Amino acid sequence: MDTDAALPTRHIDLLTDRLVACLDEGDGPASARAAVVAVRSGPRSWTAGFARGGAAAPPVTARFLVYSITKTLTAAALLRLCGQGLIDPDAPLDRWLPDFAAANRITLAQLLAHRAGLRNYGGNPAYHAAVRAGEEPWSEDGFLERCRAADLFAPPGREFSYSNIGYLLAKRVLERATGLPFAQALDRELFGPLALTGWSVPTERGDLSGLWTGPSPYLGGKDGPPADVAALYHPGWVAHGVVAATAEDIAGLLHALFAGGLLPVALAARMHDSLPVPGTMRGRPWVEPGYGLGLMVERDGQAGPYWGHTGGGPGGSACAYHFPARHAGEEPVTVALLTDGEDNDQAEWMTVEAAEILRE
Repeated sequence: MDTDAALPTRHIDLLTDRLVACLDEGDGPASARAAVVAVRSGPRSWTAGFARGGAAAPPVTARFLVYSITKTLTAAALLRLCGQGLIDPDAPLDRWLPDFAAANRITLAQLLAHRAGLRNYGGNPAYHAAVRAGEEPWSEDGFLERCRAADLFAPPGREFSYSNIGYLLAKRVLERATGLPFAQALDRELFGPLALTGWSVPTERGDLSGLWTGPSPYLGGKDGPPADVAALYHPGWVAHGVVAATAEDIAGLLHALFAGGLLPVALAARMHDSLPVPGTMRGRPWVEPGYGLGLMVERDGQAGPYWGHTGGGPGGSACAYHFPARHAGEEPVTVALLTDGEDNDQAEWMTVEAAEILRE
C-alpha cells in the first residue's frame, strides 16, 4: 500500500472495506479476483492493491493492460499538438493521411469522437476466431481493408459509432505529426512531462511477460477453460495500440490533464464536451452517457458530471475517471482502477463507488 498521510484515514478505511467487498461479491468467471486502485483528491493521493478470498494482492507497482484507456491517451497527446498549432482538429486529414482515400472527408475531431463514419471489427467473427487461436495479428492495412475503412458507412459527423479503426488512424496522425513511434510520442507529450515511468507500449507477445493479467474466459472460448493471456494473446490485436501501466501513473496523468494544466483549459474543456451516445448501458453506472474527444462522459447532472474511459480485453478491465469539483471548497477527484477480470461493469461500479466515498 502506498498512502499519502494527507488523505483522511476514514476515506482509506471506507475505500478498503468497500472495494474488497466488491471483489468478494464478484460472480462468474469474468469477475475480478484482484485489483489495484489509485486515487487523487486534489494534491493528495493513495494507491493500494486488493484481492478476494484472502489471496495475495497485486503490488501497487503492478502493470496492467489498460486497453481502451489508450484512446484517451492518444486523444490527449494529439490535442497537445493542436495546442501547439501543429494540427488543426477541424481540418480534413489528407495532409496527415494521404494514403487513406477518405482522409479529405474526415477531421481529427470526428475521429476522436467516433463520428467519422468508420466501421469497427468487434462484430467480425474472423477477428475473434483468430485472436482465440493465437494467430499473428493483422497488419494496420489489413485491419483497414477488412473493415472497409475507406468506404464510410455514414457521412462524417452525422452519427456516433464506436470504432477502434478510427483510433488506428488517429495513432498514425500522432506518429506522423511528431515523427516518432507511438510510445515515444506518448512519452514526449504525456508521461515524460510528468516524470511517469510505470508504463510501456507492448507490441510483441514477449512484452506481456511480467504484466498482471488474470486467466481469460474470452480466450478460452465457450467450451474451454480460461486461457493464459501471456501464453496466447498478441497485443497487436488492439489495432490502435495498447498501453500497459500502473494505476498510479494512469490516475496521475488523468488528474494532470484536467486538474494540473497538462492540457490548455480550452482544449481540456473541448475534450470532455460531449454528445449523447445512443442506446442504453444496462448493468452499468451510466445514466446519460456521452462521448467527447477520447472520453466517455456522464452527462447527467445528478450522477455526474465525470469523464474518462473504460477499457477491457483478455485478462483485464481498466477504468480511469475524473470527477471535477462540484462546488467551491470541494477537491477534484480522479480514480484509476485496474483489475484482472473481464467484467467491465464490475470495474466501473467499483470506480464510481470509490469516487463517491472520496467526495463524502
